[in-house]
Amino acid sequence: MMPEFIPVLGILGLSYLSLALFALAKFGHFKDVFNRPPAQWQSHLLTLFAWLLLAFSLSACASDQGWAYGSILFMGIISLAAMLVILTLSYSPRHLPIGIVAGSVLTSSLLLSAGL
Repeated sequence: MMPEFIPVLGILGLSYLSLALFALAKFGHFKDVFNRPPAQWQSHLLTLFAWLLLAFSLSACASDQGWAYGSILFMGIISLAAMLVILTLSYSPRHLPIGIVAGSVLTSSLLLSAGL
């Protein structure tokens, strides 16, 4: 039997990845992280992937808890993920790519083990 918080941690990871990609799509954050401005195609691609991950996160919440509780859970998770991205960008913006890679590995393993 799997603990009940495993899917929630996977959804938190998806939300973190989505919001981190939204942040990197912006000129200032991209420049803080990589010391160069993003190309226009990079900004559009990061925004597209961020929206896809955000939609997948919402659908994972809805499939796990149903639409009534899943949407409420999604709002709480997205708020926590936003706080984590804000703290990462405020104190050490160069560690955001490390967080993205670690988050994607952890999230994929958690979601695969949860069966979502």
